[in-house]
Amino acid sequence: MSAQLEGAVREALEDLASSAAPPDLTRGAINRANRQRAARLSVAGLAAVAAAIVAVPMVAGGLAGPDDPLAAGAGQPGSVKPFVVTAYSGVNGTADVGTADDYSLLLDPATGTYEKVPYNEAVPSPDGSQVLVHEGDNSTAHPSRRGLMDRASGKVRWLPGNFGYTDGATWSPDGTQILISNKPKVTTDPGHGFLLVDAETLAIRLVGSPDINSRNAVGANFVWTPQGKELALVHTTNPTGAGPAEVTGIGYYDLAGKLTRTVPVTNGLLGDGAQFSPDGSRIALDEPPGSDDIRIVDVATGIVHQQFSVPTAGRVLGWYDSSHLIVYDYGDPDLTERPSVKVVDLAGKVTRTVPFAEGAESAQRVYLGASASLQTGVEKLAF
Repeated sequence: MSAQLEGAVREALEDLASSAAPPDLTRGAINRANRQRAARLSVAGLAAVAAAIVAVPMVAGGLAGPDDPLAAGAGQPGSVKPFVVTAYSGVNGTADVGTADDYSLLLDPATGTYEKVPYNEAVPSPDGSQVLVHEGDNSTAHPSRRGLMDRASGKVRWLPGNFGYTDGATWSPDGTQILISNKPKVTTDPGHGFLLVDAETLAIRLVGSPDINSRNAVGANFVWTPQGKELALVHTTNPTGAGPAEVTGIGYYDLAGKLTRTVPVTNGLLGDGAQFSPDGSRIALDEPPGSDDIRIVDVATGIVHQQFSVPTAGRVLGWYDSSHLIVYDYGDPDLTERPSVKVVDLAGKVTRTVPFAEGAESAQRVYLGASASLQTGVEKLAF
């Protein structure tokens, strides 16, 4: 299987298994989707290796080429690079055909090892002190629940209740709130919208947006805007239900769920608030699964500034600086290229490659953080 197809299949099946099910989709069909996802993600026996890993060191730090403009100052005293992979989330387990036994690997900044935690989703807070965790697959046998884990003690405070199909949990830029897209099983449920969770008290505010279904044919998630005062959602429509959905724009919502404006965009997906540029003027949009194109669009007008291809890239993880992106590269098992995080310029040229940690090859999500948390001696993990 080609790298591009492998990556596309992974993304498509992940989205299928995690998004809200149509009201007439039976549990059997959902379980089949999960089994298909697990089968496609078992790459060359890597799952067997990953299952035995408890704490694994990073294989390598950032690998810069000789003409890498980001390498300026590398190796000089005090020149620690800005980013580090803080978590590999949703690593494929072996005991369950679905996602219930998937786990995550969290970075210990003191030792430079990645420690196994029994949660299929683990999202570190901006300051690294807490981790948003998830377990289960929303089935009867493995009900879903989310909680906040104290990074130092490992203790989890679980959120009360289960509001339905929740997805895309992310921290606000200041780390005080958590955004969770809410997708009830009944698509006409007025609760369809998002949840805002107070990170200190765990108080939950359900914000309904009843008409959102007509604008969200692909079941996309809300994401934070850079200032944390608004949310963004890619609008899609598919009136006939046949063929691919059509992207119609990016909608901006206040925290009460009110649509405040729409920017015309005709293609591209927005899966994370990190896709906004550092100054907030541009967005890096992934193309739909099956394409490795990336578009840089103007936040205010939707005008495309750049469009380029990054072979085998799965999704944009964020901006390295104003002229470079960080992307998740699925690699190519046929050519023995391991999955990695790559830094690319806005023409698609790869300037740095960071291979995944051992045992993390099947991770569904990768989370980045500031390298300032790294202790002396493990700065090599920074890129």
